[in-house]
Amino acid sequence: MNNKIYLLIDYRDQFYFSTRYRGACIDINKLKANFKKAGFDLIIKNFHEINFRTENYTNEWVLYQSSEDPNLLYKSYIEDIVLALELQGAKLIPNFPYFRAHHNKVFMEILRDSMNIDEIKNIQSRGFGTFEEYSKSDLFKSNKLTIIKPGSGTRSSNIELLNTQSKKRKYAHKISRSFTFENFKLWVSKIKTGRRYTPMSNNRCKFIIQNFIPDLKGDYRILAYGDKYYCVYRENRKDDFRASGSGKLNFEITPPKGLLDYSKKIYEKFNTPFMSLDIGYRDGKFYLFEFQCLCLGQYTLEKSSFHYKQNNSSWKRVYEKPDLEREVTKTIIDFIKK
Repeated sequence: MNNKIYLLIDYRDQFYFSTRYRGACIDINKLKANFKKAGFDLIIKNFHEINFRTENYTNEWVLYQSSEDPNLLYKSYIEDIVLALELQGAKLIPNFPYFRAHHNKVFMEILRDSMNIDEIKNIQSRGFGTFEEYSKSDLFKSNKLTIIKPGSGTRSSNIELLNTQSKKRKYAHKISRSFTFENFKLWVSKIKTGRRYTPMSNNRCKFIIQNFIPDLKGDYRILAYGDKYYCVYRENRKDDFRASGSGKLNFEITPPKGLLDYSKKIYEKFNTPFMSLDIGYRDGKFYLFEFQCLCLGQYTLEKSSFHYKQNNSSWKRVYEKPDLEREVTKTIIDFIKK
């Protein structure tokens, strides 16, 4: 077995987030020591140090990250490197589609629809690249209660309930707005010259329209690390249907029956080392709202005093001091060996 793993860090020499303090990341030296103790050589590289002309990463394990920078500019650069590594034959952790889905809700929903997992299909979404596309669709014309989400973002920002036709138009216009001065000049030119042409849209920021699940008071954030499952309940904001970013967290709540089984089934089908799942529960049914397979929000792990572990058919609380570097190391090694 190849015991060498490449770890790609960003321009700040950071890898993944931690909640220890503002701007904190995983302790890379501790991570490297953990892997060494387990018999693995962790080779640290910055993304810009990958040279495809002189180096070949075929069949090499590559552990990498994403970015949440404004407008996802650096993420776009990372994508170039990661996709080229996959094309060269590197064994990415996680697989490239999961990177593509990070901060990309349109592709996340495409991934949901393309995967053979019936348990996640009760959330139905449609992606649109412009307001004009949406305005021509059956969803825009129907009376079905839906929500709108921007193509990227966190903490429920700009997620709105579309319960009237005017709100559909208002929020879709707002979320998709992409005005550029160049387009304005084209409009002026059209007026002056009288030429007939269709200008580009001023609303080209992609977004999704999703079915609304009513009467939820909150949702559950599950972090899966191998056989360990961390859970926190997130209560909705006051007079709102959104839970993400509310700050109303309950680590001691007992998960509803079946939640951990549901999480485990999805996690195993994704075949990824670790995963976060945002899950709603109503009338005995579970709804997977969103998921991530890298750059997880680690608050649920680092602030938990216990995790859940399955023992035969039952789930038990296991009290343990959290250690992010320990869990990342163990989960990655177990995934490679599997």
